[in-house]
Amino acid sequence: MQWRAGLGLALLCLLVAASRAAPIQASTQTSVVNASIHALLEKAEQYSNGDHARFLPVLRRLQKLKPHLNKRQQQHVAYWEAWEAGNKGDVTRSILMLEQIADHTDDPSLDARAKLLLIHKYMASQKYVQAFTLANTLTKSLNTVADPDLHDRVLVQMIQMLVSQKQYDQALSYAKQLKSTATTDTRKCQGSYFVTNTQLQRLNVLTSSSPQFHETIDQCLAADMLSYANALRLNWASLMDDEGHTEQALAYLNRIAPDIIKTGYQAQIASLYVTRAQAYLIQRNYALASQWANKTLAANAPNNFNWTVQAAYEVLYKVQEHEGQYFAALSSYKKYIDQYKKSTSDAKAQALAYQIVQQEVLTKRLKLQELSKQNRILQLRQSLDRKSAETSRLYILLLLFVLASIGFWAYRTKHSQLRFRRMAREDDLTGTFNRQHFLDCASRLLQRMQKTDNEACLMILDMDHFKRVNDMYGHITGDVVLKHVTNICRHELRTSDVFGRLGGEEFGILMPGCTPQQGKEIGDRMRRALVNAPIQVLENESLTITASIGLASTRTSGYQLKRLLVHADEALYEAKRNGRNQLMISSGAANPETAAQPG
Repeated sequence: MQWRAGLGLALLCLLVAASRAAPIQASTQTSVVNASIHALLEKAEQYSNGDHARFLPVLRRLQKLKPHLNKRQQQHVAYWEAWEAGNKGDVTRSILMLEQIADHTDDPSLDARAKLLLIHKYMASQKYVQAFTLANTLTKSLNTVADPDLHDRVLVQMIQMLVSQKQYDQALSYAKQLKSTATTDTRKCQGSYFVTNTQLQRLNVLTSSSPQFHETIDQCLAADMLSYANALRLNWASLMDDEGHTEQALAYLNRIAPDIIKTGYQAQIASLYVTRAQAYLIQRNYALASQWANKTLAANAPNNFNWTVQAAYEVLYKVQEHEGQYFAALSSYKKYIDQYKKSTSDAKAQALAYQIVQQEVLTKRLKLQELSKQNRILQLRQSLDRKSAETSRLYILLLLFVLASIGFWAYRTKHSQLRFRRMAREDDLTGTFNRQHFLDCASRLLQRMQKTDNEACLMILDMDHFKRVNDMYGHITGDVVLKHVTNICRHELRTSDVFGRLGGEEFGILMPGCTPQQGKEIGDRMRRALVNAPIQVLENESLTITASIGLASTRTSGYQLKRLLVHADEALYEAKRNGRNQLMISSGAANPETAAQPG
């Protein structure tokens, strides 16, 4: 009995010891996990500044540890996931994730960082008004930012946006401020980079022999900021190429190529490829110029437009023209011009958005001035009560004058806002919707048609031989003809139809609640109206305008706008091939059906 009692006591002691050891072990394990998470978050922050290859494994490990993260840590990981999504080209997903973070985080630092990255993604997706509005909000709070690192991040974003709008003097001032106050190697690199880059673009005083280039490159390499160093390296190689040192530029590009490719940044890789192509073109090495130009296109996403794509098509059409491949050269030249037009339109859109935001800032400032003036007016009224009736009348007159001034400036501000909004939607020449606004309206309308199961037709109208009008009578007459055609077409359309200019002499018309037969009737009326209304181009000469029309219906092509445009465009080209001045209806397949003969 004694040995059993001793055994029971021993077992009891073991159980008590085990129960005490388990919480200690669990606590130790939790502390290790928390330390690991904290270290990984710090590494993600460090590597995101320029070492993408080392950043990705850290992000993968953080994603696996999500069940162990608290709310703030999960939001930080979501921020890096949004950062990586944008880096891979999924800008839409990146924007949604960043907006969620900015709306729900209670961490002021993460909120500001998410907004900074959101500005960059808004710019990438051409949402310029949102980008400039958010940037203006952050700029106002710059002096109240206590975190030095976050303060410098806001400065960097401001510099980038000012440079994009060619506000070089203010950008250079901020860049010098960033450089002079930098306390870390990372910020010193960024400050020196922006000073050098802004001076290169604004003053054009730097040459390939300027020591400032190599000093800044070495500084960024020492700070492990490879992306900034590579950007300056590419600028330096391009500058050498422009100065005629093509051999040295190519040798330098070959030397830095592994570092650029290692980062995985497609924009810099494409810049490397196209700079090579341009250098080989200068050397008249057409085979290598063509090879690197095609690699540039492959390095960009489909339907993307930027300066590297534009430069690649320019190299290709020059090479093809030299080799006698005139059809291929013409195709490349058209794509080059298309890229040029897109970049020009994008620059105009950015400038317009910048002006809209500046106008809104001015409006808010006027409102604050108005409130301040109203406060002063109340003080004046209290003083007037203690003065004579004559003095009171004088102050009342002053009050009316101030209110009239405020009303006048408020009217002018509102009028300017309406004018800017109209410019963003309408085509300057014809008064119809511009291409982007037409596509936006048409897309929304097609979604409503699909929900209510209603039909719709899309027509693309292209004026026949319009180039001859410009060549024979000049572009002023061409503009008059475009207005004439627009007025006639608008007269034949219904109030519910969406009418816009797609470009040049090409117009798009979306007709909701319209069958193919009804669309054909409307299109034929427009063609006949054009033929029956010649326009006088000279004193004793009039000109009859004809048009070819391609029509696609949701009945055969579905409700996707892109598919309708493709089918309508195919029908239009079939109408052109069949002799022009006719309407073709797309069957939704490869070959459209003839809907009307000329006449």
